[in-house]
Amino acid sequence: MLFMSLLSPKGKGKDAVDYLRKLKAPKGITIHDVYVTLGRYDGVVVFEAPNPKTAMSFVMDIGFETDYMVETLSAVPAKEV
Repeated sequence: MLFMSLLSPKGKGKDAVDYLRKLKAPKGITIHDVYVTLGRYDGVVVFEAPNPKTAMSFVMDIGFETDYMVETLSAVPAKEV
C-alpha cells in the first residue's frame, strides 16, 4: 500500500527538517521520497507499507520525533483505478 504523509511543523523548525533529511525506513516500510515543500504543508513523505497498522506506527514515530502535525493519505496510482 502506498501512503503520503503531509507534515506541518508545530515547533522544532530546522531540527524537524534535519530529521526528515536523515529519515530511515524501519522494517516493513519503503520510503520512496521525502520532500520539503512551501505552502500549507512543509514536508511530504511518500512511502509504502504492507498494511495500515504498519503505516500508522511509522507516521506516529515521525510526529513524535519532529513535533510535526501529520496528515496521512493512502494513495492509489490513477492507472490502477
